[in-house]
Amino acid sequence: MSATIPPTVATPVKLTEELGSGPLPPGAMLRHFRVDRPLAAGGMGEVYAGFDTSLNRPVALKTIRPALARDRSFLVRFVREAQAQANVVHPSVVQIYFVGEDQGVWFMAMQLVDGGSLQDEVEGGKPLSWQRVANHFVGLADGMAEAARLNIIHRDIKPANILVDRFGLAHLADFGLATAPGAAKETSGTYVRGALEGTESVTHVGTVVGTLPYMAPEQLRGEALDQRADVYGLGATMYHLLSGQLPLQARIPAEALQLLGSGLPPLRTRAPGTPRALARVVDRCVALDAGARFQTHSELARALRSVAPQPEVRPVFLVRLLAALLDVLPFAVLLRFTYAFAPWVAPAGLLLSQLLGHLLLGASPGQWLMRLRVRTADDGDVSALRAAARALLQYGGFFPLAFTVFALYARGAAVVNALGLLTVLWAGLPLLGALPALLRRPTLVDRATGTRVLVDVR
Repeated sequence: MSATIPPTVATPVKLTEELGSGPLPPGAMLRHFRVDRPLAAGGMGEVYAGFDTSLNRPVALKTIRPALARDRSFLVRFVREAQAQANVVHPSVVQIYFVGEDQGVWFMAMQLVDGGSLQDEVEGGKPLSWQRVANHFVGLADGMAEAARLNIIHRDIKPANILVDRFGLAHLADFGLATAPGAAKETSGTYVRGALEGTESVTHVGTVVGTLPYMAPEQLRGEALDQRADVYGLGATMYHLLSGQLPLQARIPAEALQLLGSGLPPLRTRAPGTPRALARVVDRCVALDAGARFQTHSELARALRSVAPQPEVRPVFLVRLLAALLDVLPFAVLLRFTYAFAPWVAPAGLLLSQLLGHLLLGASPGQWLMRLRVRTADDGDVSALRAAARALLQYGGFFPLAFTVFALYARGAAVVNALGLLTVLWAGLPLLGALPALLRRPTLVDRATGTRVLVDVR
């Protein structure tokens, strides 16, 4: 075919009535799809980069070996995979354009996602950043919510089946094991789609189907499934990507069930750098009891959105000032009634509120009420030490203030001047250091403690 003639008007040359059983040569035509180059090969067929000459666009062409195409049950599964995946129209699911046969070759044409799989990126035990994982799986959970709406269960969610395009967006592929809710064991004797044939990840239909490290306990037992099995698959995949380690290693379902025991170790024991909120989401996904997991993909997507990195929107000075007033005002009132006999009560109460706020809300109560949140420079969790340092810098001047007022009313004039000066210096430090917030820049407290305050736009 001449390189100067557009593919949409070129006349393809018919090779033979039936193509050979080996790999397809570049330039071969399957209907109106041209084979360009091989992308991958497995135990059941090949995947090629190709070109749709009718719509003038690149595609991926997935073929199955002739021997398997002669097995009617496998062929039915192949067509069913294409039909199931074609019905899930979502940006995070690889789109199917065509399935059929030409010259003895059964194939499907699909969206070309040529950035490799997440399995490629996690090879060698190198974990992915939590920010990438969280952003990827918001979309993937949304895509699976659409599949669940159509009564489709994937049953083989794993890093190798998640492809990344040139824009860095993740797409779920390979619906070869897709089934309807309530379906239990299968009766065919053909190989299932998963890892390459002959590896320990491949199981046989008629027992259980899927890829062992990512399968829910009920799937390992061959029980009837619903979308919560795929919630487990998403969670186990995130577990692998965040830790760089397989959730478990087993050769048979019984061994996998035994290794699960009381459940997978908490994610942060293997990936301590994962933010606590995201780790809680993943740990809930891989709960042994399906009732303890997220009950729908939509619920999981909402949880992931709440912990995924957010765009940085620096709050205006007035918002930060109101947050500080909301933090201090209740304890200023408390000081008014306790300074005479227990001046330590109000500062201690302020310290306790800051501690509980950062532990439970991820910010001080005033910041939380003003829809602010405190994060580190990489949008990660703020450690207890950083939170304490931040609170001490911001509100520590409340301690000498309380004892200054006490000394004043107790006529302890000798210490009033010293405590008063300490109060002014301590309180003035963060107050003057907050002036950069007028220009929406990091304040002194932010810089000194390695934290930042973001407007929560959710």
